[in-house]
Amino acid sequence: MRVAVILTILLCILVAEVSGAAAPADQAPATAARLRLTQDGLKISVSTRTPEQVIAFYSARGFAESAVAELAAACMVTVGIRNQRDQVVWLEPASWRLLAADGRTLRRLDRAYWKARWEQLGIPTANRSTFGWTQLPEQRDLRFDEPVGGNLMLARPGQPFDIEARFLLGAARDEGEIVVRIADLQCPDRAVQAAGEPES
Repeated sequence: MRVAVILTILLCILVAEVSGAAAPADQAPATAARLRLTQDGLKISVSTRTPEQVIAFYSARGFAESAVAELAAACMVTVGIRNQRDQVVWLEPASWRLLAADGRTLRRLDRAYWKARWEQLGIPTANRSTFGWTQLPEQRDLRFDEPVGGNLMLARPGQPFDIEARFLLGAARDEGEIVVRIADLQCPDRAVQAAGEPES
């Protein structure tokens, strides 16, 4: 119960709405702004995080400077989803595509990636758990009116990018799928460099 309460508080803090003014097309916004959309019975909100937000959040939770630098050097996208359909909707970020404006497929920095990085940097187990709570689940079946939220991480693309999110439908994943395209996202410029080059 205590873990669930902590998780809820962490996600509420990180998913809290941040206002931001529109930036010129040729530069990333200085602050994160939330995009909201509804498609096929899914309510979705998306916002990219500034390095300052990432640094403040994880530093306040006792993360080492090397871990904070690693996180701030990545692109963090906070995603919230609520299922308004009568069907079960499956959240499985591994099936999503991250597409750069130049057509490249971008790499998602998943839990396995971060586990390896934290081991290399010697990050304490408590910090690893806290970080894990703030990420989107790797798999979740959403029932009617059930919400889920968390972060999606990727290497900074240096240009606008789209998220193509795919959701299988039905308890057995055999009732079709929904594809949602979230276009023209941008990661604010990073304020710090990573502590070391991530290994492939």
